[in-house]
Amino acid sequence: MYYVLGDPTTKPKGYDPMTEAVLLWERDKSPTKTRYNLSPFAISLNEITPRMLDKMPPTDSRLRPDQRHLENGEYESVNAEKLRLEQLQRQARRLQEKGWKPRWFEKDEEGNYRYVGGYWEAREKRDWDTITDIFKKQQQQQRNTLSSSSTFL
Repeated sequence: MYYVLGDPTTKPKGYDPMTEAVLLWERDKSPTKTRYNLSPFAISLNEITPRMLDKMPPTDSRLRPDQRHLENGEYESVNAEKLRLEQLQRQARRLQEKGWKPRWFEKDEEGNYRYVGGYWEAREKRDWDTITDIFKKQQQQQRNTLSSSSTFL
């Protein structure tokens, strides 16, 4: 990505704006081809370190079992797990329609959500006991697998 100061249309005919361009950003060359052509940065976004795992709420999307199956190449398990999670989400949505209030946010007069506190305190204490287990049965098994893995930094 380059930046050129000024309006190149005001320059004389034949002017090449790249002669004054300043390089702002350059994409790293990916050392290896990855599935879906994800950059190393994009791949790292779902990485869970043991230090992070200790503080993550059970609702963190990085704990999604279907996502982990996909990343591990367990393609047969991906669809079944995705369908299971979608069914749980539909059930939760039906319950929410009957009356549900966000735990750490409230709606203001303009319809925007405002943080009311509590999340960082719960995270510090690692107190997730009152949080709904949205991934159900597989989460503890996954936490055990992740925390015993030696591949994390």
